[in-house]
Amino acid sequence: MTAFGDHLRDLMTERGVSLRKLAAAVHFDVGYLSRAARGLQPPSAELVAALDAELGAGGTLIEAAAPPLDGDDQADADDEAGVLLDFMRRAEASDLGPGTLDVTHATIDQLCREYPTMPGPKLRKRGNAVMNRVLGMLDMRTTLAEHRELLVAAGWLAALLGCVHYDVGDRIAAETARRVAFQLGEQAGHGEIIAWSFEMAAWFALTEGRYPDVVAAAQAGQEHAGVTSAGVQLALQEAKAWARMGDSRAEDAMKAGNKVLAQLPRPTHPEHHFVFDPSKAEFYAATIYALLGWNDVAEEHAREVIDQCQQPTGTRWPMRLADARVNLGLVAGRRGDLDEAVHHGRGAFEFKRRSGALFSRAGDLLAELNQRYPGEPLVGEYRDFLATAKASA
Repeated sequence: MTAFGDHLRDLMTERGVSLRKLAAAVHFDVGYLSRAARGLQPPSAELVAALDAELGAGGTLIEAAAPPLDGDDQADADDEAGVLLDFMRRAEASDLGPGTLDVTHATIDQLCREYPTMPGPKLRKRGNAVMNRVLGMLDMRTTLAEHRELLVAAGWLAALLGCVHYDVGDRIAAETARRVAFQLGEQAGHGEIIAWSFEMAAWFALTEGRYPDVVAAAQAGQEHAGVTSAGVQLALQEAKAWARMGDSRAEDAMKAGNKVLAQLPRPTHPEHHFVFDPSKAEFYAATIYALLGWNDVAEEHAREVIDQCQQPTGTRWPMRLADARVNLGLVAGRRGDLDEAVHHGRGAFEFKRRSGALFSRAGDLLAELNQRYPGEPLVGEYRDFLATAKASA
């Protein structure tokens, strides 16, 4: 343990804060913080400054993190003390008004909660406007801690915009935003943002039929995710890919995701795009079992998703509802009920808010119907319906 690590532990004990909670508060990866606290990895200046501010250490953590000086160096250090104090004064200077970062985080959080229902073009326009404001703040004079907070804010926003770009069919912009989210996550030392950038890569590959790439991206992302919502979703994306390939490892990946989910607190805002709520597990399970051809259990989960989405106050999660209807269509088609299958397939397009994966899933249903009902006029009608929907998207 180093002087920095000892002092950090003492401060944490005095304030009754755990390593995981402290990592979340300063928005650094808990693994990185743990290694720094144990002396296994030097802490960055940004991490030390953020910890000093969060724990109210008054500069003592910064002092503890400084390397020890030999006697011959002490005089020079004394001469430089004034320069260093002046540096600290300037480093603490900021052009950001009080509460600016809190408002910025709250705005981005609200956009993430709008994702399930707000039409994609509208959400993209709002997200781009907020990103421009964040970029403007990054050009202002900020403290080290504020600069990192802005990188984190921009990272979450880039991840959100990547998803929205993909939903509206702009795959080049989606991949660009995903890469930006990854880079910002790395610069900020934010493991969960990095993990979500891998989840996006897995999702893109899944809808494009690159199933081995899904597994590779999902497994790489899980190395950064830890016990987070990203960790759950990455495991379940991996399960989907195994199911697409007819591989029983889908069940193992599902179990891994559910194990992480069981360790997460129940979310206050389950509609937040980057929060994995327990009901979302039903949504994934329905699709995975449908892909594996386990019709009874797939139907059970799909109907549970529909019950969750259709509330007396209106429809929640229209994109989940659309996917559940495709799964019911697959089950109906396999059971010989073509009318019911097409009915569910059309119903998946009832809502304006659509996922970038919807046409891929509808293509699954069309392929199943083509195979089972060759030459049936109703299948041709559904094919024409999809072509029209895609042309007008």
